[in-house]
Amino acid sequence: MSNSMISPRSMQKSVALMALVCLTAIFISSLWNRVQDPSITVVSRSAPSSQEQAMMSEVSALMAEVERNPENVEALTELAHIFMLMQAWERSFAFWKRVLALEPENKMALNQAGFTLFQQERYVEAVDYFETLLKLDENSHRSLFNLGIIFKYYLDDQDKAEKYFHRILEINPDDQQLIERVKSELDNPL
Repeated sequence: MSNSMISPRSMQKSVALMALVCLTAIFISSLWNRVQDPSITVVSRSAPSSQEQAMMSEVSALMAEVERNPENVEALTELAHIFMLMQAWERSFAFWKRVLALEPENKMALNQAGFTLFQQERYVEAVDYFETLLKLDENSHRSLFNLGIIFKYYLDDQDKAEKYFHRILEINPDDQQLIERVKSELDNPL
């Protein structure tokens, strides 16, 4: 009777052999498909794209210009924008500071400097830039909104946040999407 039964040891060897044969077949099949199918390609991620190369080339040219003329606000502004696109917030902020050193009342630079600080989670410093912008333009609804968001969500001062949001509604800018967002913020206190 023991002659007609397969031993557990033999069964294990048979299953292991069958698994090895299947894995080998899968590997050979996969290899054969890669060789036969021309649509399968290997893309190297180490080489920068043409867009990245163009941006780096532009950065190099602008850096050379700033080296020649450190007071070129246009070149400094362009560098700050490029670094914002790259989400290099510290680098961008450094260039916005240089613009503001030359033009302390540059509203765009004040706003963008505040935004880059916000992205770095430096909320108190961001507030300073947005409030400075408000001193120059008390109807800057974007600065009011940014301040409202910072105070509501990051500096835990709901009263101050509401003050900024209500000021936007008083100004009533021609931006329906912003008005709806402000109303939503006021309707949903934390």
